Amino acid sequence: MKKIVSLLAVLMSALSQTGAAPQVAPPPTVRVPRVENFNFASGMDSPAWKESPAYSFMLYVTETDAIGRIPEEGAKVQYLYDDNYLYIRAEFTDSDVMTTAAAHGGPFYAEGDVLEVFIKHEGTPYYWEIYGAPNKLRTRYYYPSKGTLGLPSGFALNDCPVLVDAKVDGTLNRPDDRDRSWTVLLGVPRSELEKNGAKFGPGNKWRLFASRYNYNRFLPAPELSSYPQITGGYHSHEYYAEVEFGK
Repeated sequence: MKKIVSLLAVLMSALSQTGAAPQVAPPPTVRVPRVENFNFASGMDSPAWKESPAYSFMLYVTETDAIGRIPEEGAKVQYLYDDNYLYIRAEFTDSDVMTTAAAHGGPFYAEGDVLEVFIKHEGTPYYWEIYGAPNKLRTRYYYPSKGTLGLPSGFALNDCPVLVDAKVDGTLNRPDDRDRSWTVLLGVPRSELEKNGAKFGPGNKWRLFASRYNYNRFLPAPELSSYPQITGGYHSHEYYAEVEFGK
């Protein structure tokens, strides 16, 4: 119950910003190339990523002077897909990699460093929120619509087989040294994304959004960043990038 209350408080705080939030650029397009014979076990360093554009994160916007600014510790995200999965690879510069997450399915943004990926079909209300943590834990939330955001049902545990891998260049949860970076790889089943009938591929319109929480003892405050740049909360669908599928 405490986790649900905390989660609701953060969500409501983010949503409450939408009324007076400064406006950022219209959503860009991200390219998601198709890949063959992708091996997730070695996927972190797959040569297929050379064919996928890398998109650099920008600061979360609460004031107009943050528009167009990059975070102090940079990040980038890439996408691929095949017959079975959407793959997401993100690299984060991070001088203090940390998380207290201890099990799959938790609100990792309140527990330490995390990659968040939001996936939405264009023109329909449902969407997903997927987390990957530096200790190889993952979470999948599914919302029938933004109008249901905050209900406990959206955060229920599930058996969706999201794949996750991660590696840390440094020492996880050691505040007495300086780390360098961490990288995470997610595989989201197309069977999950297509369960409502919309295919994840050419001829269908989808949107993607990747965000980060960076907790760090060397920073003056937790640093939030994303691609595309966003304001009004991470659930502001109008800023999500449009997907261009590679064939």
